[in-house]
Amino acid sequence: MFRIREPKFYTHRDLAIKRPSPFIENLESGYINESERAFVIRDKKPRAPIHFLVIPKVRIISILDAPQDLIAEMIQLAKETAAQHGIADSGFRLVINTNPQGLQTVYHLHIHLLGGRQLKAPFW
Repeated sequence: MFRIREPKFYTHRDLAIKRPSPFIENLESGYINESERAFVIRDKKPRAPIHFLVIPKVRIISILDAPQDLIAEMIQLAKETAAQHGIADSGFRLVINTNPQGLQTVYHLHIHLLGGRQLKAPFW
C-alpha cells in the first residue's frame, strides 16, 4: 500500500517557505505574458508541448492564501496565453497543486497551463 510520509513532506514545505521563491529570480525579459499582478513563464521541465506557469508577482504560498480577485486575474491571463499560443480551441488544462498531499513542491502559488497534445487522465 502506498503511504505518504507526511513528516517529510511537511518538513520540505516548512524549509521551502523559508527559502527565497525560485520564481522571483525570473527576469521580465523571460515573460511569455503578464498582467498587473501576474506573469507567465515556460516550465523548466515541460510535461506537454506547451507547458507554462502563471505566477503572481508577489509571493503567495498557495491558493488557500490568495485573494479571489488575484485568482481570477491569473485564470484570465492563462486563458489569454492559451489563445495567443493557439491551444484555446483545441483545449488545455489548468492545474494548481496545493500543499503536500496535493503534490505542491514550490511554495509560491502558480498555475500550470498545459496543452498542445491530447492530455491524459488523471493529471499530466
